[in-house]
Amino acid sequence: MNHWKILGIEATTDKRLIKLAYTEILKKTSPTEFPEEFKDLRKAYELAIKEAKRPAKNEDTAPNQVFEDEHEKKGVVDESFFDEEEPSPAPTEVEIVKPQPIELNCVRSISELQAALNELYCNVLSRSDVEQWKLLFSSPLFWDVDQSQQVSFTLIDFFSENYFLSATVFKFLDESMKISSELVTNKNNHYRELAIALHHYIQSLPLRIDALSNIDHNISFEQLQQHLQLRNLIEEQCIYSKLTAEQLITLMQRINLVFYNDESLYLYVANYLWTLGAYTEISKLLASLPEPTDASIDQLRDLQAHAEFKLKNYDIALTIYLAQRELMKSFYAMNMTKEIGLCYLHLKNYEKAYTYLNSYFYTSPEDIDLRSALIIARRYYIKDLKKNEESNALKIATLQFENGRYKDALITTQTYPLIFHADCNYLQALCLAKLERLDEAFDVFIAFMNLHLQKQIDPWPLLVDLFIYCPDSIDFNLIMETIAKKIQPSPNKFYKTPRVLGSVQENIYSQLELKTLDLPATDHDGKPNKPKGYALYADLDYKQQYAWAMLHALMAKLANFEDKAIVKQIKQAAIYAIKQAMPKITHQPSWSLKFLHIAFDIDDFDTCIKLANITMSEFSNLPQTYYYKGRSLAALDQYDAAIPILILAADKYGHQRLGIYSLEFAVECCEKLVEHGQPMHPNYNEICLKLQTTKEIVDAQSK
Repeated sequence: MNHWKILGIEATTDKRLIKLAYTEILKKTSPTEFPEEFKDLRKAYELAIKEAKRPAKNEDTAPNQVFEDEHEKKGVVDESFFDEEEPSPAPTEVEIVKPQPIELNCVRSISELQAALNELYCNVLSRSDVEQWKLLFSSPLFWDVDQSQQVSFTLIDFFSENYFLSATVFKFLDESMKISSELVTNKNNHYRELAIALHHYIQSLPLRIDALSNIDHNISFEQLQQHLQLRNLIEEQCIYSKLTAEQLITLMQRINLVFYNDESLYLYVANYLWTLGAYTEISKLLASLPEPTDASIDQLRDLQAHAEFKLKNYDIALTIYLAQRELMKSFYAMNMTKEIGLCYLHLKNYEKAYTYLNSYFYTSPEDIDLRSALIIARRYYIKDLKKNEESNALKIATLQFENGRYKDALITTQTYPLIFHADCNYLQALCLAKLERLDEAFDVFIAFMNLHLQKQIDPWPLLVDLFIYCPDSIDFNLIMETIAKKIQPSPNKFYKTPRVLGSVQENIYSQLELKTLDLPATDHDGKPNKPKGYALYADLDYKQQYAWAMLHALMAKLANFEDKAIVKQIKQAAIYAIKQAMPKITHQPSWSLKFLHIAFDIDDFDTCIKLANITMSEFSNLPQTYYYKGRSLAALDQYDAAIPILILAADKYGHQRLGIYSLEFAVECCEKLVEHGQPMHPNYNEICLKLQTTKEIVDAQSK
């Protein structure tokens, strides 16, 4: 169909008429409801505008062009957008040169306003400075009530033709001119339609290319305008059409060399190509850019490296990542550490792959892909280390343990015991504990604790592991004679940074890691450089709080204090510590079991209920969990909630004495409801009957 017919007007070179016709039909043609009609309307508008800008070659020739059937097919863009012509020159309405600069804050007439708008819009360096526009809008003319309507119409006319401005400037213009809030409902049809069109453009700004920055002050406005027109064409096609990678690259080839530093444009196009999976095109597009001298285009270079990685050009990707790292000058500020490690992994440099991936793991321990890659890197790194097994025994066993190969790690520790003994490394105890050989693990823990005491090394990190893995093996003498007297732990001694696995030594970078990661040996405070694994620090504290709680729980259990007040204080210390470790316990429900009765004993019923809920999430068949939760709810006068929990406890205890106690407390809760003026529980008689039956069975069993 003829594009003039689509617009509903006769052929014309009046761009204002074309825009009016377009905006009128646009109101009835929603892109979401009528995508094909909207596409045809947009094509018709662009062809009409193009004809209006083109000088007539023959007055007898009508400027009509028709849509070809193949161009109307879904997803095909008008080829006229991809010809080799330069973008159309700047609109003739814009005056490029003014003999005398206008003082922006001194405008008093409409003619001066038009001149000021032209001058500021055409100023290559100031046009994107919102402060300059604010200065213009502060001039006396804008305070003249009699001319306010004419000012609004002048501004709408101007910005409808000259809209290549930054989102920041347009935000100010929209708020100051009230385009979206008032002008779109103006009674003047002409200006209302222009305001609506401008409003739609403003709304589309988040989908468009970011403002052009780092503009060369030597370029002319004509060059800038042509570049902005090309930007706009790319935006329109990416937003409203389905460009192919080839078509987009064709457009990008028309960029003037002076705009090769337009990072926003290249980033916009590269990200669009990424959505198409056009990694080869990204590689070619960004490879044409000049080499960076600073980190100003780091996003582009990262994207280029990601594309090379996708193309399996790992050596090229690695080169870019490392160059970026050198430019950034801050290892921890970069996100490509993982990618560097993955490149080394694919290039089969397993030592460096492990070093980078493990370093990144300190800050992102929940990254599943990272964990998988790290496991593979460890596995092959172990193979390399085994070429000289005895010298690398400690590292091999550590890597095996990290990979969950506890049996292999145990064999390594047993094969070279002197190496581990000399290094005070109790990795063997951890392996035995992981393999649930707890008695053997306990003996090794104690042997190394004595070794640390002989060397006058504080064994608190070792004790943390001992309390986590072997609490049931700890007796009164160990608590009172060794730990309380010789070690004297306290929260003030809690360590704040990771320890080497199986050691009480702080985890600092080795010489090999410092060299590989290109890091200084000391930090800015002159202390040894260490992994800054903030994600792990809280976990370290939770483990130590749990160990501190276990120490007090065992003291309360094993020590025979005559003064009950002392026992209560010890239990309170245990519960205080367990509260500090609660975030960890949520993911480690077994840790809560030993503190249910302690919380109940000191009347901390809220904590008892929390611990019970955590335990139930993992161990749904433990009767004591329901018993203590039901008793705690009853103690808080929540009788309705307590009754079903106590019945569940009785069911799980079965024909045991505690089953009777559970039912007795359930009956008591029913009676408490009546005492508090509430109706009797509907299952009261049933609970009483069940209690009587259970008593008879238990009594019969005890005879």
